[in-house]
Amino acid sequence: MMPRFFAIAVLLIASVLAGFGQTTTNVPWWTSPVVNDLGLSPQQTARIRQIVRAYRNRLFDARNSAQKAEADLEDLLNDPRVDVRTAEPVIQRLATARANVTRVFTEMSVELRGVLTLDQWRELVKRWQEVQKTKKRPDTQIQP
Repeated sequence: MMPRFFAIAVLLIASVLAGFGQTTTNVPWWTSPVVNDLGLSPQQTARIRQIVRAYRNRLFDARNSAQKAEADLEDLLNDPRVDVRTAEPVIQRLATARANVTRVFTEMSVELRGVLTLDQWRELVKRWQEVQKTKKRPDTQIQP
């Protein structure tokens, strides 16, 4: 059960942080409706902001590296002649970049979890699951 909570936390944080670079009107998750009445103290909110700020550049860099590697792989796959030997370094770079994104998000998730009480954490996970249920699932069919 704990790995499930951890995975949800990583996804929660990942989706929130992905939005940081999109607009300036994004509401931080710790002040969003998901955490209304969660009982975050001013000290908890301040510490959460501090943690997010401390990880922000690392998260942007990790995400950008993964996006660049994905673009390189896309270029390779769209080439008329695909060579496995040529693809290997691109695949390795993409795998490493994705692993780094996961590692940075996970490190931050653990720090953020440390700010919340166990009851706050469980309630946050429960609420996040409810939010995710209302979102439409993306089409998983491969498009040619």
